[in-house]
Amino acid sequence: EFSPPAGFAPPVPRRLAIKEGQLGSIAGAALAVPFRLGTGLFVQGYSVSLVSADKIPADQYSLEFLGLKVRETSKIDQCRRPEKPIEIYEFEGCPFCRKVREMVAVLDLDVLFYPCPQKGPTFRPKVLEMGGKKQFPYMVDPNTGVAMYESDDIIKYLADTYGDGTVPIMLSLGLFTTITAGLAMIWRIWKGSSYTVSKLPPQPIEIWAYEGSPFCKIAREALVELELPHLLHSCARGSPKRQEIFKK
Repeated sequence: EFSPPAGFAPPVPRRLAIKEGQLGSIAGAALAVPFRLGTGLFVQGYSVSLVSADKIPADQYSLEFLGLKVRETSKIDQCRRPEKPIEIYEFEGCPFCRKVREMVAVLDLDVLFYPCPQKGPTFRPKVLEMGGKKQFPYMVDPNTGVAMYESDDIIKYLADTYGDGTVPIMLSLGLFTTITAGLAMIWRIWKGSSYTVSKLPPQPIEIWAYEGSPFCKIAREALVELELPHLLHSCARGSPKRQEIFKK
């Protein structure tokens, strides 16, 4: 039986606020952004403009800047959307896995992640059983029946199936992409890579997050270390899901 810890109360959301003691973690996670030139921060076809405050209703999500509002749009609604969440087996400390997570953010996909940290007892053996190798990432698309290893092949498949076929430049540079993906994690090395004993919940946890956010990063590291399956609703900048979160 699962229940919140005694006395637990959800924190009041505060935009860009850093909890005491977490500055170093957030700063380390943020250093990934320049290494990857912002890949994973924005959805496909993202565009931004400043408009007068009266152009965007108060009940619509937007940022404010110098008395103006930021209008963010994208072309992601022109792309095919999967009926069922794609399933990906991976872990945080792997540059090949990071590449795929960035593409998930670019395409604004909802993905059911099965964390596979080192010495994880549950999903690493399952990948071996399904695909024949303990290699990550491993993707299963229940919408098409496709299952595959190899990060570059997964990225191309996702681009062709749920995008316009375009792979962002920082995900199409071969070895350079892999090296910079590794460097992006150097300040958080081993975080989200090793298993911590935990209890599996009866249903996957749901989280709204995206790869480019350092705030989302440290939360996801904990999910992976605890080997907790989670349905991630991607919401990089330009995602229509930001309005859904705003309403919540």
